[in-house]
Amino acid sequence: MDDLRTDGYGLEDRRKHLDMVQAVVARLAGASAVTKGWQLPVVTAAYGYAVAQQAWRVAIVGVGLTLLLASVDARYLRQERANRALFRGVARGVVRDYDMDVDRYLGRSDGDATGGRDEDSTWRGVLTSGSIGWFYGPVLAAGVLAAVTAAAAAAAH
Repeated sequence: MDDLRTDGYGLEDRRKHLDMVQAVVARLAGASAVTKGWQLPVVTAAYGYAVAQQAWRVAIVGVGLTLLLASVDARYLRQERANRALFRGVARGVVRDYDMDVDRYLGRSDGDATGGRDEDSTWRGVLTSGSIGWFYGPVLAAGVLAAVTAAAAAAAH
């Protein structure tokens, strides 16, 4: 009888709402994958060139690009986590009427306002996550190493 409710938001509406939220999550996850896909070859080329040509400034540009792409990717992940929390709210019937506002979930470390699964969408939680910290951290370390190596080689000549 859920689809015959008097407020006009029934079971089919909830399914459509869940589909909309899931589509947003999928787009954000896809954008994150594209960001990582572009980051590795571009930054690897910059670091390789910097070491081969003893151009430490090029390695610094690669480090800057890594920081830029990590911040973009972190924003995607933060929004994705907030939308997953919204999805759970819609599934439980807490969020209704095709509400797509995720602001109530941003910055929360407990996942959602109704005590659902932990989905840390704080900046700290996102930046220290495996998909950001463990992916971009080693790439940043490689960039610093490439810059130091290139600078030392340039100074030796």
